[in-house]
Amino acid sequence: MTDGSRPSARFLLSRPDDIHATALTSQFGYANRQLNRAVRELMLASGLEAGATVVDYGCADRPYLQFLPDGVNYVGVDLAGNPKADLELTPEGTIPVPSETADLVLSTQVLEHVDDPRAYLRECARVLRPGGKLLLSTHGIMYYHPDPEDYWRWTCAGLRRLIEEHGFGVVESQGLLGLVAASLQLIQDRTCWQVPRRVRRPYVVAMQMLIALADRRDTDESRATNSWTMAVLARKSE
Repeated sequence: MTDGSRPSARFLLSRPDDIHATALTSQFGYANRQLNRAVRELMLASGLEAGATVVDYGCADRPYLQFLPDGVNYVGVDLAGNPKADLELTPEGTIPVPSETADLVLSTQVLEHVDDPRAYLRECARVLRPGGKLLLSTHGIMYYHPDPEDYWRWTCAGLRRLIEEHGFGVVESQGLLGLVAASLQLIQDRTCWQVPRRVRRPYVVAMQMLIALADRRDTDESRATNSWTMAVLARKSE
């Protein structure tokens, strides 16, 4: 996302239609429900009010627009070619808006796909007002999934350090899908396409139920250490 030679958002056309689906029959149903919950909770904790400006940095198909409070000025920014974006990223991957004009930057499942995470976070800090918030989610445990490319994974400590190095203080963080649940998710994703088509849906349903059960038996402390996805709310220094 920081290199003009990168592909345009034509890759969105090849995405599965159910990539954000939450149904029990969806391969990522439980993980998506947990991510939706985390984004809603952190959005509420951000204290956004009517009239605030939210920049969705790598907005794709705007999956979390519904969680914003009424009266917010939403600006979706993405690679060239995305019809859902309000603005196109520059060839350098920067946001074409003035500095210190946003109250919140929303970044969901984007950081692992950018060429230079440090440049990306510097840009998040640039567009935010002093005291503005960053709501960011990215992967801890996950297999390679190009969209259009896939570069990075973080530990909980590594992600916190990266965020804090760029002028943010972490307000709240959540780990989604602990170690056992994430392991079962990986097993499901590796094996479901080897299951005969006629039993594939029941297989996914059974695995999703098992993943949910395993995750309910985990603890917040454990998930914070080893998780499928990490969601963070951070505040830019005054």
